[in-house]
Amino acid sequence: MVRRNKKPGLARYGYALERIEERLESLETKLAYLEDFVTELQGTVLEGNAEFDRLKEEHRAMKVKLLHISQEVGTMPQQKPPHY
Repeated sequence: MVRRNKKPGLARYGYALERIEERLESLETKLAYLEDFVTELQGTVLEGNAEFDRLKEEHRAMKVKLLHISQEVGTMPQQKPPHY
């Protein structure tokens, strides 16, 4: 009887390693897409924040202007028109 040094389940381990490598490659690909998406999303959020800050400043300026106009309108009925 001749004994072989090969273990009977060794081929199965080779298949398992190939499968693990395929899964790892798939995960690395998905991670690369996710990293790209997060970078793009971050840029979009930063643009949105800048626009929001600009709109807040514009709102503040309009609020001040409206307050000033409303104060002027409040004193108008007491004034005589310029042609008198």
